[in-house]
Amino acid sequence: MAFKTFTASIKLLIDQERNKVLLAEAGNDFIDILRSLLKLPLGNIGLLFRKNKSLLTGCLDNLNNSVENLSLNSFRTHACKRMLLYPRSIHKDKPVQYFTCKKRGCGLLSYYETSRCSCGKLMNSEIYLEEMERDGVKDENEGGFSKVESRFFITDDLRVMKGLPGDLIQFLNKLGIKDVNMNAVKELEIGSKEIFNLLSHSLISKTTLTDVFLRKQGTMLVERPLLIGPSAKETTAKDGKTRVKIMERKSDRKILYAEANEDFVDLLFSLLTIPLESVLQLVGDSYIMAGSIFNLFNDLNTIFSIAKPKTLQDYGWPKRIFSFLTHPLGSVYEFVTKSKNSKKVVLPPFYSCPNEIPDICSQQPPAYCLVTDSSSENRRYYLDSAINKREGPLKLLDPKSPEPNTTNSSGYVEKNSLFVITDDLVVKPLSSVSSISLLKEIGVAVDDVEEQVITIGGIEALGLLRACLCSSSALSDLMKVYV
Repeated sequence: MAFKTFTASIKLLIDQERNKVLLAEAGNDFIDILRSLLKLPLGNIGLLFRKNKSLLTGCLDNLNNSVENLSLNSFRTHACKRMLLYPRSIHKDKPVQYFTCKKRGCGLLSYYETSRCSCGKLMNSEIYLEEMERDGVKDENEGGFSKVESRFFITDDLRVMKGLPGDLIQFLNKLGIKDVNMNAVKELEIGSKEIFNLLSHSLISKTTLTDVFLRKQGTMLVERPLLIGPSAKETTAKDGKTRVKIMERKSDRKILYAEANEDFVDLLFSLLTIPLESVLQLVGDSYIMAGSIFNLFNDLNTIFSIAKPKTLQDYGWPKRIFSFLTHPLGSVYEFVTKSKNSKKVVLPPFYSCPNEIPDICSQQPPAYCLVTDSSSENRRYYLDSAINKREGPLKLLDPKSPEPNTTNSSGYVEKNSLFVITDDLVVKPLSSVSSISLLKEIGVAVDDVEEQVITIGGIEALGLLRACLCSSSALSDLMKVYV
């Protein structure tokens, strides 16, 4: 979906007396773009907002900039930085690239041309899938979520319903609107800026359409998102392994910065790879009280819900067939049955799954074999599915690991590294003078600083995820959850 060149037409029903949008009417194109945005990883959403930084409400831009500004030496491999700057989704809009070394016969395959083969050569020779197949999840509505032109009604707080005339009459009656002459109809052509503005305000406002289309930038009534900590029955992971040193000012308990190793920074950076719709599933609508994005997410899921495909077991296949499919060539079985687990979030192969959020898993890599076509004048190499092929499958390299034989390692950041993290999630390498420089920059005396060590578990990780979207003081909000 080309977000930058997107345009759509919508109609607004406006209460002129209160200067409030009652309802919007839009077509497939407007709904398609909203649902496409929900499928994007947070890192990609941050990149889209870069030209409109005033619309950002959280720390996404700082996390993106931190990844970009850190040197390649801070990451385990060159590919780690690219995986974070341009995270992939299981709902892809372009084919995945594959690379081998020039020898072609080492049996290894990579997603990135910066990987190094077991023979020592760079894997920078691109190779193509036959018929441009794509590994990943094929959305039945890809390229447009409705094949038949439809109309939709969207309320000010982003409730979405099919645009049937009878529904409109019922909605107006619920609002107590009897005289439609008191309302105005306004037709607008909107583009990417308005869409990004709408997405931004959906996180912090329950009058999203009014804020975006009627109120001027300087007079928008923006609510600060209310982040709720865990309930009394929940406890934080005091026995967690990821420890963070929090520095706060004694005089007013303000959080100044944090010092942490690669485990905490890996957690922060991995948040960029999670799709927005998955973030909403993880945090739940009980945690963000301000904002209307959950209305949008839930209603779109209801309208465009697609029945999950059946697995092989649902068809009652005999066990002897399962034993065949568990052969390495049958790794597709693992991919098909992956939907049977209880994970809420599925990332593409080899993307790191933070231990602090157990509801995240990554796909099994697909199985491909190298096919040599000698029928043409020039020998041609291409990839094909390894299923039903005599050739052994190529091994897909883990792009995060500098070792070719590693199957699925964790983490993007170089091991045994230390970092300083500001309250708004700017990440920099920790040096012997960086802490002193930071204190001088914010004007705090050394004797006014107190140190507190906390551990990060599931509750804290989800708190960071929420704050990353809605707050410019993520560490302060984390401490409210922790205490």
